[in-house]
Amino acid sequence: MPPIIETQGLTKQFPSPSFRSQLQRSEASGGALAVNQATFEVRKNEIFGLIGPNGAGKTTLVKMLSTLILPTAGTATINGIPLLQADRIKPTIGLMTYNERSFFPRLTCNENLCFYGGLAQLSRPVRKDKIQRLAEMLDLSDFLDKRYDRCSTGMKHRLALARALLNDASLLFLDEPTAALDPVAAAQFRERLYALVHQEARAVLMVTHNMDEAVELCDRVAVMVKGRLYVVGTPDRLRPILSSEARCTLQVRGGSYALPGQLRDLGIVTDLTPHQIAPDLTRFEIQLQNRERSLPAIIAAVEADGGSLEKLQLATATWDEVAQQLAGNAAEGAAADSGTVESKHDPAVAHLSHHETYAVSQITHDPGPDSRRRRRFRLPKLDLRSRLQELRKTMPIFLQRDLRTQVSYRLSFLLQLVGIFFSVTSYYFVGQVFGMQTNPYLAAYGGDYFSFVLIGIAFLGYQSVALYGFSNVVQSAQTTGTLEAMLTTPTRLSTILLGSSTWNFIFTSFRVLLYLLAGTLFFGARFTGANWGAALLVLLLTVTSLSAIGILSASFIMVFKRGSPINFLISSVSLLLGGVYYPVEVLPAPLQAVARLYPLTTSLQAMRRALLMGASLSSLAGDLAILLGFTLLLMPLSFTAFGYAVQRAKRDGSLTQF
Repeated sequence: MPPIIETQGLTKQFPSPSFRSQLQRSEASGGALAVNQATFEVRKNEIFGLIGPNGAGKTTLVKMLSTLILPTAGTATINGIPLLQADRIKPTIGLMTYNERSFFPRLTCNENLCFYGGLAQLSRPVRKDKIQRLAEMLDLSDFLDKRYDRCSTGMKHRLALARALLNDASLLFLDEPTAALDPVAAAQFRERLYALVHQEARAVLMVTHNMDEAVELCDRVAVMVKGRLYVVGTPDRLRPILSSEARCTLQVRGGSYALPGQLRDLGIVTDLTPHQIAPDLTRFEIQLQNRERSLPAIIAAVEADGGSLEKLQLATATWDEVAQQLAGNAAEGAAADSGTVESKHDPAVAHLSHHETYAVSQITHDPGPDSRRRRRFRLPKLDLRSRLQELRKTMPIFLQRDLRTQVSYRLSFLLQLVGIFFSVTSYYFVGQVFGMQTNPYLAAYGGDYFSFVLIGIAFLGYQSVALYGFSNVVQSAQTTGTLEAMLTTPTRLSTILLGSSTWNFIFTSFRVLLYLLAGTLFFGARFTGANWGAALLVLLLTVTSLSAIGILSASFIMVFKRGSPINFLISSVSLLLGGVYYPVEVLPAPLQAVARLYPLTTSLQAMRRALLMGASLSSLAGDLAILLGFTLLLMPLSFTAFGYAVQRAKRDGSLTQF
């Protein structure tokens, strides 16, 4: 039976954190080597445990296998699919972490699962049926209608497991699944997980720090230390390695000069060093063959000698010592297999296959320039049809999520509506003061300054949403922890970006409508004779072209995290050159030429003529052609730049960082 995970020399070396490395196309040298030529396999219907100290590279390995980080070198397959074919792998995997922020706090448990089920490309009836089945299996039925931020930690963990199982994943990645649970809740969770895996015939790669958990759950385990992977076999063979030759410190008051010799004569002490720290107080540094069986005999010997034990401190082998022992055992085993030495390797690794033994052989820390040259990741092709189909399927779930979240903040929603009225009132009185002075320049727009500036202010919101909406979506999902969970679903990141931003544009359109209505009903703004059809076409092209600029901005944010030069440039000059508060005709001729290079300028000119003068489509043909040109130029450029930015973030391991 072919393995469900198979890796060969899988390596990840992060680039050095310098500005120059952000601009380079190739892997930068000198960065941290997080995973060093990991070679192992995970079989079907097995729980494979990965243990080791913090910073060993365990999470990086899991993120590589779940397509969130690009490897530097080596190969890997998931269900026989090459690791770089992320779109084919994602429908077959489920990721669960101990991060409780990977859900939307103001949605109910059921709404959260419905959202992620939609990203898994499940239809509404299928989502409903699977959520109900998983709720019964994981004892969540009584909490589905409860808001997520009001759930206990144990409930949140069960919900995370349910989310990982929504797409019937054949492979589950569990990263410290019980880290935040109390012992009782952790035991219950392990019981459910064990039953689930063996009843549903799934495979699990589980990262844990808990040795007892690994022994209880895992069929096989591997130790990871400083990026190197040591496949051990069954977990009960690992326990003696971690606990053997334990170091023990004793402080004994009293006792005779013969005590050190008596302790050595017990036959259970491999090394003993006494330190006289006071006339009647001695500290013994002892190394034991077996901690569990040795301690009672040592304590009895101290008491028989007439001493009193004042302090007993144990220290098991360090992770570096465990790694050295595993590497030595594997080297002996490999030599024995080749007939060069006798087979005397430790039983803990006696049953390593040749494939597993390779994982602990001597390796170099540098994957080498040839390896780095061979691995080039091409940008994904822009398949517009499939992207539109994906948007059509997933757009309703994004809108439902954002609408429910918006409605949950009722006071904020009300205050925004009140704020619109006060803004319109302010611009009305400004128009009373300055309107007559600007009339010579307003002839082409109907001569009404208040109506002129009202349209400018209203449509300035589209610029704000376009410039900051997409990048804010990325940053918000990174800081709240939801981006990682969304990226392990089959839905593309570009679809997640567009879907998450759509509500902002819809809400901005609602605000624009309220601006225009308030100006018309309360302050006499004149839109009689407006060509609303032409205005809608201008609006469509405006939103599309500005969205392309916003996606370019999000591309910079994806790589540099902060400091988009596009946002800085446009925000700095838009009020001056955009024609928001005054016609661009009042500017000097050179500035007018520069102003025409920005879509908002053309958009406002066309929108004002359509709403204030009732201009026909034929008379707006020039402005519409300019906006269409901006769209056709900027949209492919923005998607290409964003695809490149995503690849860079995956290479840097910063896709889910902010």
